[in-house]
Amino acid sequence: MLVNNTQYEIKERSATDVTVQVTVDAETVKNAIDTVYRRYSKEVEIPGFRKGRVPRAYLDSRFGVELFTEEAQKDLTEEHLSKALADLDLRPVTTPEVENVSSDADGPFVFTASFSVLPEIELPEYRGIELKVKPLEDVTEEEMNGTLEEIRRRFATLAPKESDTIEDGDILHVKEGEKEWDMRVDSENKVTGKMIGHKKGEAVDLEIERDDADPLHATLEVMEISNVVLPEIDDDLAKDAGFDSLEEMKADIREKIALAKSERRVERIKGDLLDHIVSQLDLPLPEKMVEEMAAEDLERFKENLEHPEAPMTFDEYLKEREKSEDELLSEFREDVTQRLRRELVMAKLIEAEGI
Repeated sequence: MLVNNTQYEIKERSATDVTVQVTVDAETVKNAIDTVYRRYSKEVEIPGFRKGRVPRAYLDSRFGVELFTEEAQKDLTEEHLSKALADLDLRPVTTPEVENVSSDADGPFVFTASFSVLPEIELPEYRGIELKVKPLEDVTEEEMNGTLEEIRRRFATLAPKESDTIEDGDILHVKEGEKEWDMRVDSENKVTGKMIGHKKGEAVDLEIERDDADPLHATLEVMEISNVVLPEIDDDLAKDAGFDSLEEMKADIREKIALAKSERRVERIKGDLLDHIVSQLDLPLPEKMVEEMAAEDLERFKENLEHPEAPMTFDEYLKEREKSEDELLSEFREDVTQRLRRELVMAKLIEAEGI
């Protein structure tokens, strides 16, 4: 495609990879180089010359001719790569890798850009697909009781503990220097679990291990120890939660659990439908994109486990599941692949149905 004496063309293309070549004509290159010289002449402070009046020959001797050619080519690359992508209707999903083919200051400037794209999809016949679907499950008493317990915890109160010894589940008011805060003791937590067995008034020295850094040290003074007091499940609790009676609250809980189950069932059916369509397609994905997304997911997972309140470290997680980091990365890669294929099919379905 020729645009104002600048040519954009696709040199190579596969299902997921494209190489574009851009040829910028000599006159446009000359104008771009002149623009860089003018910019330097205006911005550079050189004794004996007014801004904007620095001779070109002096700039060449001071900075070298190559600098101005390279900056002009950089400007041209940024400008014309975006134009080429728009004119050729290409949407990269990875950062384009640019390579100069011809960079003579007196002639055309030619460069290539290689990147990945999402594959084109041609949907198979999807209307009338039959799937085996599990019936909607009833709300169980266990689910009801679990939600009621959550409401009890939401309206729980604290009462001073008779014993001065810290146990699992206690609420502590602690102090470190000028800072004070409350914390819940959890025997499975790598930080708060270390408080168990200590007493009120004690200064507890903690060493918090971190995967990729030196341990953190803190000294916490235990100011108060409290018990969590859960309210009874009765009309008073229901009124605190905004209902007229316990029966009304239970009916609302049952309705919301049933709705959530129904919505999850719809999502499962949708996922099964997408997987069924995906299984009928040869749907390659850009390898670099999959690798980058899997690496990002793994890094986020690591960061979550590096939080002081995390139940275990990343190394402990790998040890418990008897996996290596590479094996975990492979699992993330599979998840990314499934997710991307589902998203591509869903986007095509939305387009086909005009939603």
